[in-house]
Amino acid sequence: MSRADALPPIAPAGGSADAPNGGPAGAEVAATAPDDPRLLRTRAALTDALLRLLERMPLDEITVAALCREAGVHRTTFYGHAPSVHAFALTVFTQDLDQLTAVAAEPTETPEHLAERYFDSLTRVLDHVADERVGYRALFGSTSRGVFRAALDERMRRRARVALEVWRAKRVPGAPVADTAVDQAAAFIAGGLVGAIEAWAMGDETDAAASAARIAALMPAWWPRRR
Repeated sequence: MSRADALPPIAPAGGSADAPNGGPAGAEVAATAPDDPRLLRTRAALTDALLRLLERMPLDEITVAALCREAGVHRTTFYGHAPSVHAFALTVFTQDLDQLTAVAAEPTETPEHLAERYFDSLTRVLDHVADERVGYRALFGSTSRGVFRAALDERMRRRARVALEVWRAKRVPGAPVADTAVDQAAAFIAGGLVGAIEAWAMGDETDAAASAARIAALMPAWWPRRR
């Protein structure tokens, strides 16, 4: 699945027509099915245009008009996808990572085997961020940094909670059992992962497996180790 295939339209938040990358207050999402071929083509064109523009200028300087010119689409068409350039960029990059961190636990697999798959997922995330550093650096360095980090944290916390529920069900020694403890552990792990991803994005390292191994070594002592 491509990035464009995964991006649903975003409900407009009522931006200002005069804002650098915000939409008109009356903009409405087009009533088009999310898997409509035209919608997917437009989304892909906007995503590719955004990545090209980010090679030349900061995210905060990209206007809706400039993005639409680069993508060859009308502004009204853009507002069927997002209320602003920042909102579109946030959706593109947070959903990429959300997909890459999805790991379905099999009832019969051991904690060690599942931990191996979580490690592979983390390596894929770092590889992906390295491949698209321009975009991730743009978001981490923009006025939307806080919103971007919060969106990533929410997704990472949800993924961490899934893993912790598996550890609890499998009675992994030392893993949190009480709901409050699970919530705190999920928040702690998610916060660390988001920080590590930002540090990776802002750096120049390219060995994703080595970085993933360092991050994995920082996990709590009770977190199952790879086989």
